[in-house]
Amino acid sequence: AEFTAGDINKAIAAYQEAVKVDPNNANAWAQLARIQTYSSSLLTTDQERIARLKEALQSATKATQLASDDSTTHAIMAFTLDWNADASLFTDEVVQKNLTLADQEALHALQLDPSNTLALAYYAEILVDEQKWTQAEQYIKQAVDQDPSLMDVHRVYAYVLESLGEYNLAIQEYDKAIAITPKLTFLYLRAGANYRTLGFNSPNDVNQTALFDQSLEYFAKAASINTELQVKDP
Repeated sequence: AEFTAGDINKAIAAYQEAVKVDPNNANAWAQLARIQTYSSSLLTTDQERIARLKEALQSATKATQLASDDSTTHAIMAFTLDWNADASLFTDEVVQKNLTLADQEALHALQLDPSNTLALAYYAEILVDEQKWTQAEQYIKQAVDQDPSLMDVHRVYAYVLESLGEYNLAIQEYDKAIAITPKLTFLYLRAGANYRTLGFNSPNDVNQTALFDQSLEYFAKAASINTELQVKDP
């Protein structure tokens, strides 16, 4: 509930309390890892982001140790490893290692359950980061067909479309993700960035101004959500 409400720190605290009460609950560890991973995008310094991503990896590892045959724990492990392969934060060696491991974890998750929607979505995200765009599109379309009710599915579909230069379609998917979890500011930031790119690419001055205005609306919304949640993010 706290995650959906956008209060990520309270969501993390609640899951940390859950694993303290029941340290053998693999699902609680996996969900903690998922939220810790997402929360890294809301931190303001590289050091904080790296530290949070490493915490997420520890939680995901614990989940897979407790439930080695569970598809979802491996899917979340894949997602966490993929975000631990961010080239802006980690060395090339770490990026390649974690990306390879992420690919293996996602495939393992799909071996355990070929219809796991989260596994399909996270594998699509990994494939984009491996520059395998055609495969990424195939996997994310399967995920969308199976369960369009998940924020993660629409976020990844938007990411895939963005990587293909389909900015209008990407915005539509970010909007669907926002409709499911309307308080997650990073979704507004990505949608706003896509409007900004469309503005830069527009040859028409009037159209360009309209696109920049829409971009600013999304950024302003992210700022107002932070004010509402008392998140101090410069």
